[in-house]
Amino acid sequence: MEKYYKLRSLAVLFIAVLMIAGLSQDVGAAKDNILRIAFDSGDTKSMDPGRSFGTQDMALQDMIFNGLLRYKPGDISVIETDLAERYEVSGDGMAMTFYLRKGVMSHPFKGYPDGIELTTEDIAYNIKKNQDPKTSTYSSTYMNFEAEIIDKYTIKIKLKERMVQPELFFTDYRGGFVILKKAFETIGALRHNTSPVGTGPFKVDKYIPGQKVILKAHDKYFRGKPKLDAVEALFMPDINAREFALRKGEIDVMEGMREQPWIEKMKKVSIVEIFGPGEINHLNFNVSRKPFDNKKVRQALMYATSRDELLTFVGADAADPMCSIIPPFMKGGLSCDDIAKKGLLYKHDIEKAKKLLAEAGYPNGFDVEETITERLSYRRSMENIQAQWKKVGVNIKLNVVDHATYHTKIRQDVNPFTMYICMRPNADIFLSWFFHSDAIVVSGKRPVTNFSHYTLVDDLIIKARNETDSAKQEEIWRQIQTKLLEDGINYPMYVLKFVFARNDRIDWGFEQKAVLALYTQINEQTSLKK
Repeated sequence: MEKYYKLRSLAVLFIAVLMIAGLSQDVGAAKDNILRIAFDSGDTKSMDPGRSFGTQDMALQDMIFNGLLRYKPGDISVIETDLAERYEVSGDGMAMTFYLRKGVMSHPFKGYPDGIELTTEDIAYNIKKNQDPKTSTYSSTYMNFEAEIIDKYTIKIKLKERMVQPELFFTDYRGGFVILKKAFETIGALRHNTSPVGTGPFKVDKYIPGQKVILKAHDKYFRGKPKLDAVEALFMPDINAREFALRKGEIDVMEGMREQPWIEKMKKVSIVEIFGPGEINHLNFNVSRKPFDNKKVRQALMYATSRDELLTFVGADAADPMCSIIPPFMKGGLSCDDIAKKGLLYKHDIEKAKKLLAEAGYPNGFDVEETITERLSYRRSMENIQAQWKKVGVNIKLNVVDHATYHTKIRQDVNPFTMYICMRPNADIFLSWFFHSDAIVVSGKRPVTNFSHYTLVDDLIIKARNETDSAKQEEIWRQIQTKLLEDGINYPMYVLKFVFARNDRIDWGFEQKAVLALYTQINEQTSLKK
């Protein structure tokens, strides 16, 4: 046995020496025109836009599909046309008319080796598909749209009820990605999850479950043939494996660890990309489960959680403090100073937490079981919270699953509290998807991500949505956030920025400022230096 451990130690040391050998010798080893990117995931859950959850899913869809509109590559502050060459919004804001580009060709698929032209029939079909809970996670939103085809290239989309920035649902983001009616019906929903057909710069060539997806350049892409021949998206949940692959030149870019020590380490041997807007890491307490149905228990655990400790653990480069679910840079958002003035900061206080637990009938704390993803940005934060809550007698048993399974499980309502890391385009979407009763997971009329089963802000959400005075609308959104904090429903921790490490071969073709695609965007302008 002693001999085994000596040999094992030597093997580990040998690998470490290879890694320390550095990026400079090996990073340029691969001289082909294929960009290889490794994700912190064991697999993709789905490449169908209606079923996207993880970073890897969103990244793949971003390369395969287009929206009617798009966020300017690398910069979400600008929305520009994509499949549509122009669009108009009616005076009352209750209808949008899109005029499609002519000659936009899809990827080839069975029976159509040259692809097919995109028409308004596809846009109408996309809306219909997104309205069906069986084929889309976003049915609760798209139920509000009604499509009227004017002609082959013109479509009017009407709203049944007023919405905040409805055009955002037709951008290159989640359900806004456009699928092709004939392609979907030809290959079937199941195959569309793993070999979808889009109009984007890259087409699916091969999917190897648990290993990678190979995307090849779409020669007929309407913005021009991509500069890359192909993109390989690899699934590597082990951070050490990703690092080793980058150092040895086996990959060009990797999803990194969003923690300061890792960032500092990788800056010495690679180019580290850190960009926003980031994602909010927050806890949602399930009020339908004991003892979390007790307000004092929820508040106690918020006092038991040190946001400062979590931030120190993550680091200044990777995260900024977040004290309310709507970030201060978004309309209707609240800063930590705003929350402090309201007396709702829940500043770390162990004794106060213990007192509240005792008042709630749990003087010795309690045991609880929680499912968490293997993804490091989630798991390590949850392990930190596990250690913090133990100090007040609350013992968390963690069941670790792969990231795709985690997203399935939490939507099956398995957790007494749920950690979720995300960003949404505006306050209405945040509040509607997480706190309106229609969005309650499993039992809601249109389930999305209301993991808390909270029902007390429905009227305010609708009131804000219908308010035409922007100042009054923002005030209602702030009122909702105050109510959520008072009731101990949601505990925001920090905004976690995106962190990727890469070699010096990549030229993105644009600056990575802030993206909703969750990764370092790759498009037809991206290239590799020879």
